[in-house]
Order: sequence, then structure tokens, then C-alpha cells
Amino acid sequence: MKRLCLTLGSLLIFAVTVMADPTISSAQQKLKRLGFYQGTVDGSYGSQTAAAIRRYQLAEDLRVTGELNPQTLNSLGIKPAAPSAKKQTPQPAPVPQYVALADLFKGGPFISVGPELQIASIRQAQKNLKLLGYYQGPINGNPSTTLVSALKAWQKSAGFRQTGRFDESTLKGLDIMSN
Repeated sequence: MKRLCLTLGSLLIFAVTVMADPTISSAQQKLKRLGFYQGTVDGSYGSQTAAAIRRYQLAEDLRVTGELNPQTLNSLGIKPAAPSAKKQTPQPAPVPQYVALADLFKGGPFISVGPELQIASIRQAQKNLKLLGYYQGPINGNPSTTLVSALKAWQKSAGFRQTGRFDESTLKGLDIMSN
């Protein structure tokens, strides 16, 4: 029995190693060294990896997507691994589509404030929209298409222009900016 458990354990470790993506592993290692990633360096793209990528993108003034796009890989100094014809890497779970912070605040009074205040405003909007029943996503301060859709639905019900952006009337209406 002990021998069977050791064999199964070895096979599991081998399977995880074979499925690990070297580009993701490199990114996780670099993000961990920089203090953005606290998880295990396993080459697997998950929520912790996506969050670390978003934090890094925000800190480096890159487009915040949570994905290892060419701009982010270049900034990290990582060259993507060449795809192997023999090995099929499992596709990561779909990640919500994120929008740039500037897109959400364009034309509004918070366009020129720092990203910390913008993220805090998004988090507050997510809380308020969730309480009002318009938003079902996580309260994490990340700008997403889910948030934009919720904003537009709320703006419509409030009689505002449906921009999906944090303009002055939306910020005031959601009690994020004092009147």
C-alpha cells in the first residue's frame, strides 16, 4: 500500500510538472521576487496569478488586464515560451475582461487623481451597486466589463446618460463623491 501511494504521488507530481506553463512560471517567479505574488510558483494560471499581474500592471502604469499580454511580458523581461506541437497545455479558466482605469474615469472629475483613489472609488461603486442589486461580481476594485454593465443598468434606472463611466453625476448618485 505504501509503495502504491508513493507511485501515485510521483505520478501526480510528474503530471503537474508536465502541465506547468514555463511562461507563467517565469512570470510567477518574477512577480514573487518583486512582491506582487504570494502564491506557489507552479506555472498554473489562477486567480492569485491574475491578481498579481493586475497589481504589477497598475504599479507599472500598464494597461490593467490581469493577463500576460506582450506589453506585460516585455515589462517583466520575459520571452514567451515557444508552443510545443507535442504537448497540449490546458487552457486557463476564463478571466473576466478588464477595462483600463482611464476608460472608466474619462471625462469625469476623478480622471486626474491617482490610481489608489480610482480603485477605492471602483470598490465603493461595486459595494453600492451590489447592495442595489445591479452588480454580481467581486468587490475587488478591478475595472471590468461586468462593472461597466452594472453601471449602465444603474444609470438607466436613475435617468442618467448610460456611459458606463464614472462621470460626476454617477459618482454623486452612487454616493462616492459628496454633493
